[in-house]
Amino acid sequence: MEIKEEKRGEVKIIGLRGRLDAETSPSVEKRLMNLMDQGERRLVFDFSELTYISSAGLRVLIAVARNLQKTGAKVALAALSDHVHEIIKIAGFTSIFPIYPTCDGAVAHSQSDSRCEGKASIPPDGSIPGGPVRS
Repeated sequence: MEIKEEKRGEVKIIGLRGRLDAETSPSVEKRLMNLMDQGERRLVFDFSELTYISSAGLRVLIAVARNLQKTGAKVALAALSDHVHEIIKIAGFTSIFPIYPTCDGAVAHSQSDSRCEGKASIPPDGSIPGGPVRS
């Protein structure tokens, strides 16, 4: 797993390359928590080079969202492959995270002062509203 970081205005773009799974999730979570401890409050995840996300990777996203929610911060997902988008959708995360086809769209959203309407907050117990979907 490679983590790329870029700053655009007040927005920190986190690019993940490779697999976000049980093996790589701890180091990614540690880096993200460090960024938030340093005061980053507007994050965009660039998933254009993310090839796979497991339940451990989804847990990292929830941990970040929960931490940012406490401060009224913003997080968005961008440039998801069809496969990763399907996993995010099945897990019910589309009701939590705004998703944009490009980083530019996600950055524009994250730089605005308006809150993303229609996105659910994460309950303290960590349950996902409306998910996961079972067939």
